[in-house]
Amino acid sequence: MHPHVTLQAVKGHLEEPVLDFEQPAHCVVGRAEDCDVHVMPDLTNITVSRHHCELDINPPHVRVRDLGSLFGTYVNGECIGQRPEGISPEEARPGDAQRELTDGDEIQVGEVVMRVGIEEKDEEADQVAVPLLFF
Repeated sequence: MHPHVTLQAVKGHLEEPVLDFEQPAHCVVGRAEDCDVHVMPDLTNITVSRHHCELDINPPHVRVRDLGSLFGTYVNGECIGQRPEGISPEEARPGDAQRELTDGDEIQVGEVVMRVGIEEKDEEADQVAVPLLFF
């Protein structure tokens, strides 16, 4: 068994609509060019911060943490982090705004919704069975 994690955009536009992770990764989600998961900087994503949230991925485990965004990060419709107005992202305490994710959970930043897929990949099932013929 070899676990892997996928992130699939189910609403909104990401630069890459499907991301697949088989190795540990640390991904920042946001509008800034240096983000690992780049949300397109257009009018529909005006509520997405430059560095909105981060994903710590170690298949099959995934954790999301809000980075002090002004409009918050949502998991399955519940806000897990949002800094008070008038406080900079650096002054916010984003460490408290995190959540462990499971298969099927949805993360929303602005108008973008990403569905988390977690599965144990059976390497033997990927191999094509070749019948043995005896004469």
